[in-house]
Amino acid sequence: MLKAGAAQVAGKSGFTQSEFEEIKRLYVEEGRTFSQIAKVIGKGSENSVRNSLSKARVNRASTGERKLERFKSGQKYGNITLLTRLVKSKKLRYHVACDCGYEFDIDPYFLTLPDDHKNSISQCQRCRAGK
Repeated sequence: MLKAGAAQVAGKSGFTQSEFEEIKRLYVEEGRTFSQIAKVIGKGSENSVRNSLSKARVNRASTGERKLERFKSGQKYGNITLLTRLVKSKKLRYHVACDCGYEFDIDPYFLTLPDDHKNSISQCQRCRAGK
């Protein structure tokens, strides 16, 4: 439920109320970054997302939840299965396997993007090239 002030912030920031609800859900529940939210929404920039959340006083700590673990080994996204998290990588990366047996490393957020998003990945390069 949005507070009255948050509804006003949604309008002033250039986002509709439904877009702001989605931004809030992606930020709080899924733990996405500002730039990832802007890409998923397909509107605005990293700064506009950050500003709208800060003006509405939305932050992850205020929800009282523990740190989210969105990705776990064994999870399946399309034809791709997460195997192990790469701990020496500076960014969040996983070693994954496609159903065809091909293994590669990837940022797991590419697996959760909408199907019509240009960076969405649901299968390996070999399977995509075969179609």
